Amino acid sequence: MVSFCLFFDLPPSHLVYKCSWVSAAYCVDGMSSSEALVFGVCTVFASYEHGGLDSYTEVDTTRNGTWASAQILGRFRTLASLRHRNICSYVDIIRCKHDRLMIITEHHSKCLLEVPSKEFSFGAWNSCSFPVQLVANVLHGLDYLVSRQIGLPGLTPEMIVVDERGSNFKIRDFGSVYLSDYGTLSPLQLRDPRYCPPEVLTLGAETTGILFQTAVSDSSAVWSLALILLSVLQCISPSTVPVKTWVTKMLTTIETSFLEALESMDEFQKYTEMTESVRGVLERWLLLDCDDRPTPKIALETFGEAVRHKFEQAVPEPYDPLWGRFPPVELRCRNETRFDKEFMRSPLLSRNTDEIYSLWKLAGGDVVSEVKAHGYAKEEPPVFSVPQIVTGDQKMLGASPNPHRDPSGNLITLNVEPLFDKLYDVPKELYFPLLLRSNDAELSAIDYSTLSKLPLAIRETNLKYQLYRQILFHRLLLCYPYTTATIRKEAALDIPPLYRSRVWAALLEVQGDIAEKYDSIDKDSPCVSDRQIDVDIPRCHQYDAIMTSAVAHWKLRRILKAWIADHPQFVYWQGLDSLTTPLMYVNFHDEALAYACLTAFVRKYVYSFFLKDNTPVIQEYLAVFSHLLAFHDPVLSSHLTTIGFFPELYAIPWFLTMFTHVFPLHKIFHLWDQLLLGDESFPLFVGLSLLHQLRDRLLGNGFNEILLIFSDFPDLDIQLCLQRAKEMFTITPKSVTCRRYASENMNHTEPTALSSSGNRQAVPTGVYEIDLETLKTEISPRITWQEIHWLLNPGGGSNGTSHKRAPRPILVDVRLQEEFLKGTFPHSMNIPFTSAFDADGKLLSSFESRTLEDSKGKLVVVLDGKCNYSPTFAAKLVQLGFPHVCVLHQGIDHLKTSGYVTVPNSW
Repeated sequence: MVSFCLFFDLPPSHLVYKCSWVSAAYCVDGMSSSEALVFGVCTVFASYEHGGLDSYTEVDTTRNGTWASAQILGRFRTLASLRHRNICSYVDIIRCKHDRLMIITEHHSKCLLEVPSKEFSFGAWNSCSFPVQLVANVLHGLDYLVSRQIGLPGLTPEMIVVDERGSNFKIRDFGSVYLSDYGTLSPLQLRDPRYCPPEVLTLGAETTGILFQTAVSDSSAVWSLALILLSVLQCISPSTVPVKTWVTKMLTTIETSFLEALESMDEFQKYTEMTESVRGVLERWLLLDCDDRPTPKIALETFGEAVRHKFEQAVPEPYDPLWGRFPPVELRCRNETRFDKEFMRSPLLSRNTDEIYSLWKLAGGDVVSEVKAHGYAKEEPPVFSVPQIVTGDQKMLGASPNPHRDPSGNLITLNVEPLFDKLYDVPKELYFPLLLRSNDAELSAIDYSTLSKLPLAIRETNLKYQLYRQILFHRLLLCYPYTTATIRKEAALDIPPLYRSRVWAALLEVQGDIAEKYDSIDKDSPCVSDRQIDVDIPRCHQYDAIMTSAVAHWKLRRILKAWIADHPQFVYWQGLDSLTTPLMYVNFHDEALAYACLTAFVRKYVYSFFLKDNTPVIQEYLAVFSHLLAFHDPVLSSHLTTIGFFPELYAIPWFLTMFTHVFPLHKIFHLWDQLLLGDESFPLFVGLSLLHQLRDRLLGNGFNEILLIFSDFPDLDIQLCLQRAKEMFTITPKSVTCRRYASENMNHTEPTALSSSGNRQAVPTGVYEIDLETLKTEISPRITWQEIHWLLNPGGGSNGTSHKRAPRPILVDVRLQEEFLKGTFPHSMNIPFTSAFDADGKLLSSFESRTLEDSKGKLVVVLDGKCNYSPTFAAKLVQLGFPHVCVLHQGIDHLKTSGYVTVPNSW
C-alpha cells in the first residue's frame, strides 16, 4: 500500500502567520520510516501592504494582490535553490485564483516538541548528546541562511523538526518572512512572540517592510535558539507563561539582564547546574543588543569551546549538479553518494527531491486538484463575499467567511500509488547507467528507441522516459566536462526540462571558476546604458509572472551591467535584454552561471552584433540570409525581392535576439535546446524555416499584406520549424555560410551534433572574405574549391574515413568553349554565358541545358575564370526556380597551378 498524506495543522491562536501548513507524505509498506519521503504545502494569500519606507518606485495604486503574487513567485526561485542538510528545502510553488499561492516544501512531521524529554539532559555535553546535536545542526542551518542573505527574525520549537532517522535536526518554514518581503506581499506576523528577540518585539505587530527588515540581524535567531535550548532542557517553560506577561517582562528588562528576569521561574534552578562555560555562552547569546550577540558561525565556535568539541564545517552533501556549484571546481569523489540496503530495495528513493516531485506530477499528481477534492480551496460565487457595510475608511463588515479558504485540521490522504505502480517494473540497473561501455552494450536496460521517435510533447510527459533521461543527464553532468561529447549527443535527442540550465551551460562549454569572475565585475557603477536598460527591462517578457517580479528585474539588470562592464568593446543595444532573459530564467538562482552562459552565447552566435557601429555586421548577416533563402527557396526569394520585402524589414529582431523577440519563453526553451547544438550558422536556417512555414501566405500576398503578417507574427510549430531547419542545415555546404564578422571559432572545421546520428561532418571549407557591397549585389552564395573537391571525392573524408555525404554536385563552367577546353574542374559541363539564355531569360535548348534541367534540385556550382559572369548566371537560374545554386569563389583561374584543374578530354 502506497499513500500520500496531507496533514492540515491549524496554528495556535497566538501564531498569526496567515498561512496553512499541509504535510504530504508517502511511504511503502515493508520499508523503514527513514525511507518516507515527505512534502509540505503552505498556502499563502498575496496582498500588498505598504511597508513604511518603500524601496520601489511604482505608484502604490498599481500594487494589488496580483502584483504581490508575482513578486512572491520571483522571490521563491531564490528559496528553491537553497539546499542544506539542516534546512527543509523548498520544491515548487503553484499560483491559483484569487492570489492564492501553494508552496510545496520538504516536510517532517516530528517537531522538536515531540522529542521525548529524556533525550535532553545536560549531564553529558558530548558530541553525541541531543542538546549538542540540536545546537550544532541548527547553527549550521542558520549560518547557511545567513550566507545566503535570508533573514530570519526568530525561531520557535515548531520550526525545528527531526528527520525520520532521528539523527538530524532541520529548520522548516524559514522562508516565510523572505517570501512576504517582510510582510509587504502577504499578511505575516511573528510566530510565538515568547521566542522573539527584543529587536523584533520592540517594532510592534504592525511593522512591515524595510523597517522590519532593518531590525532583523544575523544574530536574531541565536536569541531564539538559546531560549529553545533552555526550554528543552527544562530550565525555563515559556509555554506556561502568558504571552503578554512574557513580552512585558522582556521589554521591562531592556536595561538589565534578561536571564535575571527569568530567575523567578521554578525551573530556572536547573540552569545553575550547568557548567560555567555553557552558561557563559548562553548569556552571550541572550544579550539584549543584537550587535553584541554572536552570529551563528561565531556562536557555533564558542559553543564548541564550551562543550570541548570542535565542530567542523557542516558535512557536505553528495555533489548534486542540479543545485550544486556548476561547473564544479572541486573534486567530486571525496563525498560521492553511497547507497545503503534501504535505498537498493527502492532505488527511486535515491533520487533527489526535485526529481521525485517532478515524477509524481508526471504520474498524475496534482496538489490543487487533490486539495479541492477534499473540500479545501474551493471556489464560491462572488456574491457571497459582498460585505453588508463599507465604512468611510474602506473597512468592510458583514462578509460571510469562506469555510473553504483555510484548512480545519483534518487529515487528508493523497494517493501516490500510481507513481510506484508505474515504476515498479523499472530495473534497478536503470538508476545506475554506465557511461563508459563497449560498443555492443546498450545505454539502458530499457529500449527507448520507440519513445524517442514520438513528438517531444509526448516524451516530456512520459513518466518512465523522463525518469531514464533525468538519471542519465544527472550522471553525465556529474562527470562534466569529461562527458561533453556524450552530453551533446544525448541532448540532440531531447533535454529533460529539470536539467535544462545545466545542459545549456555544458553545450556552451562553460568552465572555470565563473563565480569568482562574476563577483569581481563592477555591477553597481553608473554607465551610459543605465537609462535604456531601465526602460527595456519592465517591458521584457512581461507576460510571464516571474519576469514581472522585482527580483527578476534586479537580476536581469545586474547581469546586463556585468556583461557591459566586462566587454568595453561592445555597447548595449535594444534586444540584449530579450537575449539574456532565457539564460537568466533557467539560471534564476545562479547569476554567475547565467552571465557565463550569456558571454559564451554572444561569442558564438551574435559575435560583433553589439559593436557601437554594427551596421556592417548586420548587413553582412542579412546578406548571407538572403543568399540562403535563394539557395533553398528560389521561388519565395524571387517573390520577396520583386515586391521589395527585404530581410532588413523583418529579420533584424530575429537574429539580434535569437528569436526571443518573436516567441514566448516556453517555445524559446525548446528552440534553444536545438539551436545550442548547431554552429554559428544554424540560426540562419531557423529563420529560413520560419519563412518556410509561412510560404503559402507569403507567396499569395503583396508588400502591405505581408507587412501585416509580420507585425502580428502567427503562432508557428517550433518542432516542425526545427525539423526543417536541421534538414536545410544538413544539406547546405558549410562554406556557403562563411562570414567576415563571424566569431573566432566560425569558418573553422568542426563537427556538430544536431541529431543523435550526427549530421554535418568535419568539412575542409576554406576561409574567404567578400566585400560587403559585392555580397549585397549577388543573389547566390559562394562555395570554396576545397569543399567542392571534398564533395567530388567520395572515397573518404578529411580524416581518411568513409562518410555518407551529399550527391556529387553539378559543375557548370560558363566560360567560352575555347577557355573551357584549356582546363576546368573534373566532371564540369560547359554552358557559355553568352549563349545560355534567350531574351525572356530562359535556358536555350542544348544537351548541357537539358542535363541541367534534369538535375534540378541537386547542388549546382557555377564557375568561370574570375567570377565575372558566374554570379549573374546563378541569379538567372534562381529566377528560373533552380534551388541549391552557388558560385565558385574567386573563379577557376587562381587554381590553374594547383593541380585540381584538368583538360576535359583527359576525364
